[in-house]
Amino acid sequence: MRLWLLDLDDTLLQDHRVSQAVLEGLGRAVGVEGLFGAVGHRAEALFREAPFHPWAEAIGHSALEALWARYSTPGLEALAAWAWPFRERVFREALQEVGGPAERARELAEAFFAERRRYPLFPEVPEFLEALRLRGADLALLTNGVPDLQREKLFGAGLGEAFSLTLVSGEVGLGKPDPRLFRMALCAFGAGPEEAVMVGDNPGRDVRGALLAGIRAVLVDRGHRPPDPRYPAHLEVRDLREALALLEG
Repeated sequence: MRLWLLDLDDTLLQDHRVSQAVLEGLGRAVGVEGLFGAVGHRAEALFREAPFHPWAEAIGHSALEALWARYSTPGLEALAAWAWPFRERVFREALQEVGGPAERARELAEAFFAERRRYPLFPEVPEFLEALRLRGADLALLTNGVPDLQREKLFGAGLGEAFSLTLVSGEVGLGKPDPRLFRMALCAFGAGPEEAVMVGDNPGRDVRGALLAGIRAVLVDRGHRPPDPRYPAHLEVRDLREALALLEG
């Protein structure tokens, strides 16, 4: 495979576990357990009520991300105005659910917004990317989400110069699993589907989109999202280095 299409969140960058760790820490600070689950539940429910939810769903912007996105991209001013009342309500209802101090909702919302800005890579990522570069592979990043947050993650993790092409769904107006996003990457490199592989952790977005575009798919199991039998990957791995076998393909 000469063209490697890579997902960002929970493929290269630790996302789920960082949100979990920050929320669990905030819960301990106010003497409650279960804050991660409660915040996730309330955020999902309230996010679905937002007038722009269909757009967010299409580009793959999640409810948890809405709790810490800056929405500084031009054109997202309405989201920036909506965000803080949403965040405060999420934390207030979550604290009520777990028996915590609901009057501290704004404080915890602000703390999560600040403390969530961590961008650790999975341990094998530097070695994996270096192996691909040494073998002359072309690297493209296909990531769902709002532009300012995804770019912040990318540069915060030290990957700002790692890819020849970066496609952010909120910038191009197409999100995974739309096969057109994958075809954009193919066209940019003059590659056919048989020359490319998509590596990601989300069966419904990464694997499904790759299959729709006729591209091989590698599913990365990070332990919090089960495979989906409707979208069978060509290869399932727990460590990105296991996917390097496809360099011979």
